[in-house]
Amino acid sequence: MTYNDVKKTEAIGALKRLHILELKAGMYVSDSGIDWRERPYLYMREGLVTSDDEVRSIAAEGYLEVYIDPERSTVYVDAAPPDAEPAGTERHVEKPVEPKVSYAVEVKAAAEVHDAAVGYARAFMSDIRFGKLDMSPASNIVERIMRSLDNNADALHSLCRLRRTDSYTYMHCVNVSVLSSMFARYMDKGSQTTRAIGLAGLFHDLGKALVPPQILNAPRKLSDAERLVMNTHPTLGYEQIKDVPSIIPEVPQGMLHHHECYDGAGYPAGLSGHDVSEVGYIVALADIYDALTSKRVYKDGMPPQRALGIMYEMRGKALHPEMVAAFIRMLGVYPVGSVVELSDGSLCVVSAGNSDTPVKPVVIPVKDAEGAYLPKRTLDLANPDNTLSIVRSVPEATAGIDPAVVLGLPAGPPAGAP
Repeated sequence: MTYNDVKKTEAIGALKRLHILELKAGMYVSDSGIDWRERPYLYMREGLVTSDDEVRSIAAEGYLEVYIDPERSTVYVDAAPPDAEPAGTERHVEKPVEPKVSYAVEVKAAAEVHDAAVGYARAFMSDIRFGKLDMSPASNIVERIMRSLDNNADALHSLCRLRRTDSYTYMHCVNVSVLSSMFARYMDKGSQTTRAIGLAGLFHDLGKALVPPQILNAPRKLSDAERLVMNTHPTLGYEQIKDVPSIIPEVPQGMLHHHECYDGAGYPAGLSGHDVSEVGYIVALADIYDALTSKRVYKDGMPPQRALGIMYEMRGKALHPEMVAAFIRMLGVYPVGSVVELSDGSLCVVSAGNSDTPVKPVVIPVKDAEGAYLPKRTLDLANPDNTLSIVRSVPEATAGIDPAVVLGLPAGPPAGAP
């Protein structure tokens, strides 16, 4: 061991390693000297954390851990040992998977999967109003989703985020299935459990088709009585699915629990903690994220970083604290399709992630600092020869850039198409 190695080990020994969920205003972040390539989720911007907003911002960027200097902190630091998990959490296996094929190759196949899934969602949401439910295509749809995610998860995820359609209800069913399946795959749940989670995501809002349309589509805040009716939709969907022959039990359970909360403030049963199924927690994460980031006729989609920041604020309340942290890590700091500004002032669209260096994705430069359009090319920010870095995320509307066009995404099916 060299002299520098000895000094670095001594320096780290005087620090406290915290899970990012334990970081508080008043703690002093210390640069541990660990190479960021060894610990890409370690936050190392040295200085005093001065506000809860700063804490939320750090967590929303996807960081997982931080080293604190107790002597320079202004609040009491009593952290768990470096190898311990935060109290009250469970250990989950995370398994990032490298893509098998390129984004450009998979996105065409992913669009076919997405079209088929949206068409099926439109069919079952319509049929259930007449007492019919054909679940026979469902397993094949989810299997195709799983295969596409194995080939290149960025392709199907970007279609979920960036496709424009007025068929939000059907798109949302599919998007939640994709995101739920992505997360199950990331958490290494195995094929059968991942399939069950994907099915629960696909059917999670089935019960909404049975809510009176004057309540479901009310263009105003619902009354207390109407809200109680709306809150029956998890139970209504569960009742339609639970007795289907050969149904995997986790599917109806996940549907029933996707609006239950970690702190017990959810519905329909007010369950909390371990009484809420794991599938329910996973579908809830996907449901909230897609609702926040989807573009609707009356609102723009929220940038992923802002949506994840809001979800981080919900940790330990609506959302399972460890799962929401893992969900942030899965999506990465800059998901494909994000618009970002580089240190030279140019605006780019993220076209691929770098799992080893999540803060340095592959981007497509679109506009220079003066707003002039640039020739299309790709830039790998993790390349050792690159000198540029991301300064901030930029909302699509502010940037005047359509990521779907830049990425060359196939158009979605028109409203009413099968």
